[in-house]
This record gives sequence, structure tokens and C-alpha cells, in this order.
Amino acid sequence: MSRSYLAGVLSLSLLAVSCASVQSKLEEIRVPPERIVENGYSLVPLNEKGWLVGGRNPVQLVLGKLAENPDESFVINSTLVKIGPYKTENDFVRLVKASQEQDNNPQRFKVKKFDVSAYDGKGTECAKTYAQFEDNAAARKSGNTGTMILEVLSLSCAHPKNKSIVVYVGYSQRYYPGHEDKAFLEKAMTVLNSLEFTDL
Repeated sequence: MSRSYLAGVLSLSLLAVSCASVQSKLEEIRVPPERIVENGYSLVPLNEKGWLVGGRNPVQLVLGKLAENPDESFVINSTLVKIGPYKTENDFVRLVKASQEQDNNPQRFKVKKFDVSAYDGKGTECAKTYAQFEDNAAARKSGNTGTMILEVLSLSCAHPKNKSIVVYVGYSQRYYPGHEDKAFLEKAMTVLNSLEFTDL
């Protein structure tokens, strides 16, 4: 795996900075949301107003929503990535963890929490990751230079029809300390549990 973990979060950082001025040019997700079908998987966004399509191509989907503070944002990111061979579920979890650790830029992100564990319920090997980072170089509209927090909950699942392909779905919030969404985990699991596999 590579570029699966923070890629969508970081790409939406740029969206968050410019979103206020280009919002009319971005597609807004209808409420209630419909299932979005991608190559190999589908998911359902949250039933909330304000979600925008920040980017979409054959291998990646990025949705974003600004918080009340224009520097703060929520992201739903999904992508397909390749994974090396593995034999057991534990091997799979180790590969996901190693890849996500490698994706992290230690100059920008200071790890506060990082936990990767096996996740059942999708009929294939899956790893659930919960992480918190201090983001020391976040793009922001306000010019504020204070440290921000990036909180991420994600699923990485081997595609049932091709175990060398991983479907990654992540939900994240970037915020100033004290501004965390108390319903973060509930909302994140709503998105992650909506994951279904389609033909590649």
C-alpha cells in the first residue's frame, strides 16, 4: 500500500482553504445522500448538508465539508491501493500498519495516537485504524499559526475478488484543540459501515 492514508486528507486541505470562494463550482452531495458507486466498492456519505465532492477519479473519491471555523474541515476519502502478498489476517493487519506508518510525514505530523486492529464484518480481511496527529503545517484560510489536530478513523479491506487490491475508506476531522466533534466516532462508523464491494 502507498499514499492511501493521508493522501485524501491532505488533498482536501487545499480544498478547505479555498472552499469558501469556489463552493459554487463544486458538486454538493444531495440530502438525503445516495450511494456512491466507484470501481470496486460503494459507500454512502453522511446525511448532512454541506458535503462537497472535492475530487473523483477511477481510483479515488474525496468528499469534504467545512466546519464553522474555515480552517477546520471534515473529509471522507476512499481509494484503491495495491498490497503485497499475505497469508493470514494478522499478516494483512501488519502490512496495513506498516504502510500507514510509512505514509506519515514526521516533519509535519506528530503522532498522538495510532492503533491498527483486525476488523470483522465485511467478509474479507480488514484493518481498522484510529489515529490522532498534531498537524504542524496545515493549510488554512485565517492565517492562524496554531497547531491543529487531525483525527482519522479508517477501514482498509482486501477486495473479496482480488486480495491484492485494498479498498481504503477514511473519515477525518481537522480542528483546533477543543473543537473536536463529540460525535466523530459515531459518524465515522456510519460511513465505514456503509462500505460495500462491487466488481473491479
